[in-house]
Amino acid sequence: MGRAKRALAVCAVLLPACLLCACGGGDVSEAVVDYGASELYEAEELETAAKVVLREFGEFDGCVLHTLEYAGDDVSVRELEYYRGVGRELAQCAVFTSSFHSPVNGGGAWDTDREYTGWSWLLVREEEGGDWALLDAGYA
Repeated sequence: MGRAKRALAVCAVLLPACLLCACGGGDVSEAVVDYGASELYEAEELETAAKVVLREFGEFDGCVLHTLEYAGDDVSVRELEYYRGVGRELAQCAVFTSSFHSPVNGGGAWDTDREYTGWSWLLVREEEGGDWALLDAGYA
């Protein structure tokens, strides 16, 4: 492989990573994820749900995620029953809580340089085994 082709190949690999860093999105690189124990979901199902949260957190410009944990079966069942009670046809629900730090220089909806704890993420499936979708996030 010639120098020009090698340089082009390296740029093709590094450019997308550089662009992601330049966007200044939320940092999940050192987040500790705790899937806990569940009788409702397999570990892989909770991992897939957590990936939805991590992807969404990537939109939290300048924020740094510290922890993300499954809130447990009881909380998830309670939320599912609530949304079914208001007419949502949902098959499953998984609730996570998180802690993160807001941007040092402030920004958007976040208070400047603040630690947020207990921030909830409510994920749902319209059919068992279907794709997880974020229904709501914030403080309950």
